[in-house]
Amino acid sequence: MLEIRKIDKGVGAEVIGLDPGKEFDDETRRLLKAAFFENGALVFRDLDIDYDFQDKLCRMLIDDDGPPPAERRDNFFVSNKKEDGAAPYGRLLFHADMMWAEEPLKVLSLYATNVEPGSASTSVASGVSAFERLPDDLRHRVEDLHAVQASGQAYNRGGAELASPKRDQERSRVTPITLPHPRTGQPILYVSQQNTREIVELPGDKGEAVLQELFDELYAPDRVYEHEWRNGDLLVLDNLAVQHGRGEVALDGPTRTLRKVIAPIPKLKYERPVYDRT
Repeated sequence: MLEIRKIDKGVGAEVIGLDPGKEFDDETRRLLKAAFFENGALVFRDLDIDYDFQDKLCRMLIDDDGPPPAERRDNFFVSNKKEDGAAPYGRLLFHADMMWAEEPLKVLSLYATNVEPGSASTSVASGVSAFERLPDDLRHRVEDLHAVQASGQAYNRGGAELASPKRDQERSRVTPITLPHPRTGQPILYVSQQNTREIVELPGDKGEAVLQELFDELYAPDRVYEHEWRNGDLLVLDNLAVQHGRGEVALDGPTRTLRKVIAPIPKLKYERPVYDRT
C-alpha cells in the first residue's frame, strides 16, 4: 500500500512504498494520479529505475498508457559533468519548461543518477496555491491581463551567474496571467521569473512592478520546496501547475547528473540550447 505524505509548503508530496518491479494496478494508478494533481509534485526516494520506468510513470499520470513513443530520449541529462549535459552551469530562475510553446509539457521528471553532497537543490513553487493566496486587490488587477512568455532568460532579472544558453531563434506566445488547469480547472498564476517578458496591457516599468508583486507571492520562501538531491531520488512535476528553479551549479563543483524525462514528447521541433563550456 502506498503512503502519501504531504510536504508542508503548499506544494509536493512524498510517495513511499512504490515498487518499480511491479506493474501499476488500478489502486496504484488512482492514488498516484490523485496525489499528482492535488500536490503538483511527487517525490520518490531510493529508487533504482531505468529510463523505461521513468517514462512509463510520467505517461501513466496523464492517461497515456499506450506503447512508448517512437522517439526515445534516454540520453537527456541535466549535468555539469556529462559532455552533452543540459544546463551544465549557472543558476536557473523559476520557470515551467516550454511555457512559451503552444503545447507546453504536461509532466517533467528528474532522476538522480549521480549526485554528490553539496550539489544544488531544485526549488519548486506552485502557481495554483500562489493564485489561491493572492490578495483580492492584486487578483482583480491581473485577472484579465495577458503575459508574453518567451524562451531563454528574462533579460532584466537575475545576474551574471544565470545559465545563459545560445539560441539562433527565440520563441514566444501570449497567455492569460490566470490560466485554468486543463485537467483540474484550478486557476494557475501563470507567470515566471525566467520566461515572462512583459504584461501585454502594461508594458514597461509599470508591468514589471506588477510582475514583481506576483513573484513575491509565487516564490515566498515559506511556500517553496527545496529538494536536496540524493542518488536514487525521483522528482515528478506537473509542469503546468508548478515551476522549478535551482541554485548556481559550477562545472568544477559537486557532480550533479539528473536524467530528465518528459511527457508527452512535444510535436514542436525546436533548437536545443547550446552552452559555452569554455
